[in-house]
Amino acid sequence: MAGFKRPSFLKKQKEQKRVAKAAEKRAARQARREAQRTDDLNPAAGELIEDAGIAEEGAEATETNGEAGEA
Repeated sequence: MAGFKRPSFLKKQKEQKRVAKAAEKRAARQARREAQRTDDLNPAAGELIEDAGIAEEGAEATETNGEAGEA
């Protein structure tokens, strides 16, 4: 029966470095995706907000004009 040897200290240290680097790259990639997704969504949301603001201003102006016409 062959015995099981644990990896040497240097091999274990090298493996830990590799795993840490991979986790760091994964986190950076995820952050870039989130930033890109946010950038993609913000312009559309900004346009919707601006359009809604214009529509609200138009409604207020109509109400004001309508009230002035009735008085």
